Amino acid sequence: MKKTIDLSEVQKTIQEEPTVVVAISTPDCSVCHAVMPKLEQLLTHYSFSAYHLDAFETPEVAGTFQALTAPVILLFHRGKEVERQARFIRFEELTKRLDQLSLSGDQVSYDTLFE
Repeated sequence: MKKTIDLSEVQKTIQEEPTVVVAISTPDCSVCHAVMPKLEQLLTHYSFSAYHLDAFETPEVAGTFQALTAPVILLFHRGKEVERQARFIRFEELTKRLDQLSLSGDQVSYDTLFE
């Protein structure tokens, strides 16, 4: 997972790459400190682009992604948000969605994800 302050790079990647994971945290968030290492470990099993943004370093990230709390994990597929988890991260559900996207590659459609 790439830590960045460049919001435009993240937005560009969301539009260009098939699947992108975005994690938003804050420095004083104890939940974030517990979740981010687990997320990084989980993402080692996938080849998706992944970004970590600190809402303190890049304040506009909160408004851009409508992140009202931390941590927030967003999953984008073909430029559209397909998964959002905030504060209490359900890693089983996140893993299931990542597996679904990984196994199907570009073949899965946005509508199929919600059947």
